[in-house]
Amino acid sequence: MEGWLNQMGMIRIAVLSSFAAHLVLILLAGIRRHTASSGRMLLLWLAYQLANWAAAYALGNLSFGSRLQEQPQLVAFWAPFLLQHLGGPDNISAYSLEDNVLSGRQALNAFVQVGGAIYVVYKHIYLGGGDRALLRASIIILTIGVAKYVERVFALRRGNLGNIRSSNKKKKLSRFTDVSGSRKGTVLDNEQALMVAHNMFPFCQRAMTDSSVNMDSPDLDASREMFSFGWESMCKVVEMELSLMYDILYTKAAMVHTWGGYLIRFLSPIATVTAFVLFLFYSKDGQRREDLVITYTLLAATFILDVRWLFGAAGSTWMHMFLQARPRCWLHHNVLCSGSGIWRRLRRVVVSLHRGRLAVLMAPSSYRMWSGTIGQYSLLHECTRTRDMCGRAAKKVGLEEGWNEHRHSESEGIKLSEDVKRLVFKRVRKILKSTYEVDEDDEAAYSMNDVTTFWGQAAAKRRRRKLRRFRLAFGREFQEDILVWHIATQVFLTSDDGKLYAETKHAKAIKALSEYLMFLVAVRRHMLPGLVLRSLYEVTKESLQDVWRDEVGTSSIQGSGSTVSGREEKLARILRDKKDADSEWGLEHDKTRLVSDGANIAMVLLSADESEMPELLELVFNVWVDKLLYAGTRCSRESHARQLSRGGELTTIVWILAEHAGPFQIGQRGPDNKKQEPCPPPPPPPPMYTPERPPWWSIMIPPPPPPPPMVEQPKKEEPRPLPAPMESKQKPYPPPRPAPLPLPMRMEPEPEICPPWPHRERSRSLYNFEVVLKYRRVVLKLRQVIWIRGSSRFQEP
Repeated sequence: MEGWLNQMGMIRIAVLSSFAAHLVLILLAGIRRHTASSGRMLLLWLAYQLANWAAAYALGNLSFGSRLQEQPQLVAFWAPFLLQHLGGPDNISAYSLEDNVLSGRQALNAFVQVGGAIYVVYKHIYLGGGDRALLRASIIILTIGVAKYVERVFALRRGNLGNIRSSNKKKKLSRFTDVSGSRKGTVLDNEQALMVAHNMFPFCQRAMTDSSVNMDSPDLDASREMFSFGWESMCKVVEMELSLMYDILYTKAAMVHTWGGYLIRFLSPIATVTAFVLFLFYSKDGQRREDLVITYTLLAATFILDVRWLFGAAGSTWMHMFLQARPRCWLHHNVLCSGSGIWRRLRRVVVSLHRGRLAVLMAPSSYRMWSGTIGQYSLLHECTRTRDMCGRAAKKVGLEEGWNEHRHSESEGIKLSEDVKRLVFKRVRKILKSTYEVDEDDEAAYSMNDVTTFWGQAAAKRRRRKLRRFRLAFGREFQEDILVWHIATQVFLTSDDGKLYAETKHAKAIKALSEYLMFLVAVRRHMLPGLVLRSLYEVTKESLQDVWRDEVGTSSIQGSGSTVSGREEKLARILRDKKDADSEWGLEHDKTRLVSDGANIAMVLLSADESEMPELLELVFNVWVDKLLYAGTRCSRESHARQLSRGGELTTIVWILAEHAGPFQIGQRGPDNKKQEPCPPPPPPPPMYTPERPPWWSIMIPPPPPPPPMVEQPKKEEPRPLPAPMESKQKPYPPPRPAPLPLPMRMEPEPEICPPWPHRERSRSLYNFEVVLKYRRVVLKLRQVIWIRGSSRFQEP
């Protein structure tokens, strides 16, 4: 035990920790593309951090620590393996999207770590006088380690969204537009959907960086081929596209499936076997047993993993597309076109090894599919439930958001049923297809402006004539609208009339979509567009809690309902009763305004007759689908890309579907894809000078009015001067100065009646008119001064 507490012992612990973290990354990295469990994600994050820290710590101690006392050559032989651990496995290059943004920092770290590993081999093996066999083995492993580490740096750089856009511009998309497979009426299996997704993948890459597309481009027509499939095949292809996008963003796929990547995968097992043979010739005299065990473990594990990565790269569909794009390559004919089916058999073996199961138990490529699980958040349930111990503890330590994410996405999250999924995606497919196809029912057709601008108003506008009497309101902001409509949906579905239709497919879909979008508002706010209205959500929640406490009482909350649904129904009944008693309830206070609006919409829906209820449920469902489309198309690309590493999102799938329809087309005439008449040209500007508007220098200034006639004033007796106390000559008092004559009134210009001018002409005319007024005032002022002075001189004695 004493040998593990000194410097050598810490190096051994660091090496074993790096190796263990490397294995954990291999096992757990691929799971998050399908589903993201909180426990697994935490373990994966710890392994990702430990792999970088432990390898860097061991290399630092080997490079700059004190001189090793116990067989430094064997310990220095571990440095190239640490470099391979820093390079990471092929199925993970970045834990989060920010790692790709900071690829420059990772390049600097790679330069330092590679230099440290080279220095360790040079210092302890070359200069230390070690065996030449060990030196050759170290150089071989070191070369492979440097190649893998540099490969990871370039994979991070290529995973940056900015670099994806620049590289996607250089590709010729014509070779990707051959969409093969079944059309509407048949369902693609997973392997067929994956191959079609590879053909469609450039459009997914374009969507991550740029939504604009040329209207005349053949790529737009090829992208819309997505909607020629049935809804099930369409969903499979989109899920496969997002899985391929995950490969580019979070794995080494962008570098592995190149000539350089294939060469590294081919040479790595050969190099490891060669190093293993050379190590066998190395003298083991005086070596510690645990050091030899660690060395053999590193060699054996590295060889097994190298073989695994070689088969994974060769049997990947990425290689199939790589060779298909190079028909003149000799590998294209020998691997893809031969009748022996080499690649197909290799592909099946790879998929079975990927999951650690037999291929007969799981269909190939099923690990790439979205799990179909969505988070759920019921506002009425949150306002009537009591906080459990874990929730209170999480709030005290500042982990309330993480706990809510776990509870609402995993514990209370639901897997979409086949009926609900079919209903939702059929509606989405119909809406997006109507944006570019000419339909006989033109009133029901959507435009792309309706999809990207409105969150339910388009569905309400296109409702049937018999439902026009229902007045439906929508919020000013998107998150405000979700709050109001979620409350309305909850109150409506928990009523006695709503329960009669609770088992219908539309009611189930409405409930799932309502609680899912409310989950995004309350928990995953980064997945929603528009203003972040967190305070509005909290105020609305507090107002509902106040209503619940006031009506039920704090002492009887615990026994106010035998079940969760009973409490929700009771709170919904309270809101309905308040609205029945007073239609203006809640509008006088800002905190209860949204609750009142939601209850008001619910009362409007409940006023429907029994014959109108099925069509009304369909209308409400269409409104929620519109909100889902708006949330997906308006969410930021970075948020969609981040969510790919956490199991994916329903809004991301809807967003990719909208991108295939072409949300913004360069050169489009109008928001509804219809030809519009060109705008009439602006009227010509009026002439500068007309008889009604002469130039300023020709304006005649009227002469000033004549002075009033002089009236002789009566002489006044001058006051007798007071006697002076001493004889002195005093000047006589001057006569009083006559009062100045009144000035002429200021002449205001008469307003001219003229037609409206363009902006620039009006500004220029106003400027000329002001100049005229300025000169007229100056001339009048001068004339007044001259006249006053002349009058004063005339009256002086």
